[in-house]
Amino acid sequence: MGLRSASICICIATAMAIGPSGLAHAHDPILSCFENSNGSVTCEAGYSDGASASGQLIRVMLANKRLVLEDKFARNSAFTFKRPAGDFIVEFIGDAAHRATFDSEDLGK
Repeated sequence: MGLRSASICICIATAMAIGPSGLAHAHDPILSCFENSNGSVTCEAGYSDGASASGQLIRVMLANKRLVLEDKFARNSAFTFKRPAGDFIVEFIGDAAHRATFDSEDLGK
């Protein structure tokens, strides 16, 4: 096998190893929320590849899907809001393919 053939084989093997499954999760949305001592909740968002969520949409809804607020993440990819009464869900919406949710039941875990 010549040098060129060996190089082609290495490239194909590398592409197969990385393949679609290796690249499919390179830009997954991440959302984490925590309670503050003043009755507010702070959520931080971003992507698994380190990309920022700055300017992207955040929604807070009650468990019955009633919208409490809709806004955008700050420059630091964080957003703080007054904790709603009862259970709620937070959505980070980057676009149709990049969404993450956080359930208030998971606060403090």
